[in-house]
Amino acid sequence: MSVKQWITCVLLCLTAAGSAGAVRVHRVSSNGLADVRVYVTDSAGQADCIIFVEDTAGLADGNALWYFEQSKGLADVNVYFATNAGLADKKIFFTTSKGLAKCEVDWVAFKKK
Repeated sequence: MSVKQWITCVLLCLTAAGSAGAVRVHRVSSNGLADVRVYVTDSAGQADCIIFVEDTAGLADGNALWYFEQSKGLADVNVYFATNAGLADKKIFFTTSKGLAKCEVDWVAFKKK
């Protein structure tokens, strides 16, 4: 591979990586329709993820920033909010501060094919 081809390849890869945007979450009312089940805790210390909800999907980047999508077809993941922590895959805490949001969970990986 020539240097020119290598540079072109690197630039294309960097461009394609871009920003992932907010995780587009569709809230489902049934456990059976969900890709992932979450439980909302009262304490950030008990949560697997601290989530900030964006008003616009394009303003966010990363797994800790959610945008609630009305359309199931446009969502990255379908989420069921469990009433019991023992029935949930992950525990989350909603924050009102974008700077405190953090999450290592790849929500899109839960998507059923």
